[in-house]
Amino acid sequence: MMKTVAVVDAQNYSPEVLHTALREGLSLLLPQGLEAMIKPNDTVAIKVNMLMGKTPERAITTHPGLVREVCLLVKECGGKAVIIDSPGGPYTIGALKRAYEKCGFAAVAEETGAALNFDTSVVKVHDPRHPEYGTAMLLSPAVNAALIINMPKLKTHGLTILTCAAKNMFGLVPGLTKIDYHLRYPAIGDFCRTLVQIAELTQPELTIVDAVEAMEGEGPSSGTPKHCGALLLSRDMHALDVVAAQIMGLDPQTVPTIEAAQALGLLSASLAEITLLGKKPAVTPFVTPNVGRRPSFLRRLGSSPLARALALHLKPRLAFDGEKCISCGICVESCPPQAMLLTQNSLPQVDMNKCISCFCCQELCPEHAVLVQKSWLSKVIR
Repeated sequence: MMKTVAVVDAQNYSPEVLHTALREGLSLLLPQGLEAMIKPNDTVAIKVNMLMGKTPERAITTHPGLVREVCLLVKECGGKAVIIDSPGGPYTIGALKRAYEKCGFAAVAEETGAALNFDTSVVKVHDPRHPEYGTAMLLSPAVNAALIINMPKLKTHGLTILTCAAKNMFGLVPGLTKIDYHLRYPAIGDFCRTLVQIAELTQPELTIVDAVEAMEGEGPSSGTPKHCGALLLSRDMHALDVVAAQIMGLDPQTVPTIEAAQALGLLSASLAEITLLGKKPAVTPFVTPNVGRRPSFLRRLGSSPLARALALHLKPRLAFDGEKCISCGICVESCPPQAMLLTQNSLPQVDMNKCISCFCCQELCPEHAVLVQKSWLSKVIR
């Protein structure tokens, strides 16, 4: 079955540019129009990337200008847009309110009439067609919506290399429950397989990627903005992730979420079933996170004693920028294996024997004070 991805030019976030780009992309992808997907009075969950409360120019979250245009399109179709996400940390009404304000989504809601989600209830979800996907506790307002429009930000990621369409749906797992998944699945392959299964349980009808200003380097929160000047649209999350990886200069088959999608039969091994519409995407190689994947020889050793010993010495090291760290303790609170300790008047300390290299500490640090560094052995081998 062919999978279609549309790529359209969008050089900035002006309303005129975004309006034109969205119309062009949707006409390529949905010849019958968005109206064929959204019926009058449908509740449409707009799943943004709201990792934390940061201003749009940081390129950490989906740009509010793009969210505004999508909300207006939903309104044109007679639908009711609800902006929704579960940022890192406790999933509370207060945390949501602060994040919506800082990210610019509160202003979008006021201007367009879209709603902001403050319903923190969850519901158990499963797919009877795919019992192998198991169950997941997800945000009930998204599950109960008529449909979901997935709006990720194109970014690098310290753990998964790429965060885009499939990874964005992990945001429908509430708050600190995300940490439980890191603890239950410390191996990157197992974690990404579970992540893709959760994405499949959510079943977004449409994905629109903000790749106008993306993020490279130490993503998803400590990197630097990277201009790509494009929007990516698809009804298939995994095909879209393949195109996103190619734009970033990555081999898609080295991205663990794409590998997981292939293993689950959601993408072919050759990736030949993907059709591109619109402009030919320019490859703009991204600076990737300082720490890459485990060496292939180590993966081949499996779980042998030698592999475990080598893994400990190859494990990335965590360091803390003393000029940025404010000793807030968020890194300690968000550490799944409780491998971190913060004592008075000191920088956080890490027990590397407990650390599972999930990098939640770096991802959720509000001051971007957590540094991930290669070990001495990793530098020698690579």
